[in-house]
Amino acid sequence: MHKLFRSDKTWKIINSNFVKLCYPPRWYYDILKAMDYFQFAKVKYDDRMDEAIKIIINKKNKDGLWNLPANHPGQMHFDMEKPGEPSRWITLRALRVLRHFKKDE
Repeated sequence: MHKLFRSDKTWKIINSNFVKLCYPPRWYYDILKAMDYFQFAKVKYDDRMDEAIKIIINKKNKDGLWNLPANHPGQMHFDMEKPGEPSRWITLRALRVLRHFKKDE
């Protein structure tokens, strides 16, 4: 009955940041971080992952890359990528997840 980012009681998104794909993720939770962990741990696909996979696919831009929506607050030694622009790290993680779970990109 549990989903990756929705309340099991109200079915509402628990926290809007859960569906933002940020890099570096730091200690924050998001669906890409969870799905990337599942692929790393070689977890088999589960129907409860459907909505998270659809959200990840829908965030792909017209160039086939994923943009960095924002950075989490906190000290950084240097900015690797700029918010609003394509992100190599988010794209890598999204493609890795989709490839592992054999989902259409």
